[in-house]
Amino acid sequence: MSPSIPLLPLLVAVATGLMIALLGPINALLQPKAGTWGLSTVVHVVGLTVSVLGLLLIQRNGFLGWPLEPSLRGGLLAGAALGLLACAFLFYRGLQQGLPWYSYLGGVIGLLVVLGTVFSIQRLGVANAMTIILASQIATAAVVGHLGLLGQAANPVSALKLVGLGVMVAGAVVAVRN
Repeated sequence: MSPSIPLLPLLVAVATGLMIALLGPINALLQPKAGTWGLSTVVHVVGLTVSVLGLLLIQRNGFLGWPLEPSLRGGLLAGAALGLLACAFLFYRGLQQGLPWYSYLGGVIGLLVVLGTVFSIQRLGVANAMTIILASQIATAAVVGHLGLLGQAANPVSALKLVGLGVMVAGAVVAVRN
């Protein structure tokens, strides 16, 4: 690893690629029971609720550098409370239908993907961040497919695919180092 590539942004970029590869299969678990619109609603309600809670937490600890107006804080608190109630209802309904608890993580993962991508690009540059994210995403997708994880049909990685993955990762290392 090049000394000019800091470790934390590198790890965040790898984790972001991993999360992108897991996001599709996780959302695919929910889609047959919820339908396309239901899936979209669940993902966005959960993501928005976590975002609002995160904003309230950050603001409370003074990380924003500016205070929220009381009316805005009250609105965010009310929104967070309604979001939590909606999430609890959706989660309860999903458990009744036999869905695994992690099928509701799509909104949280989506939020983390956005934050991880922005963080990585700011610190590594667009080309380096996207190279690492894509290599991590494809490698993770190959593992998920090979093992048949998250309800996916097993799709064994052939020797030729393994060589291709190795070349891709080696190319990513070369691209990021130079």
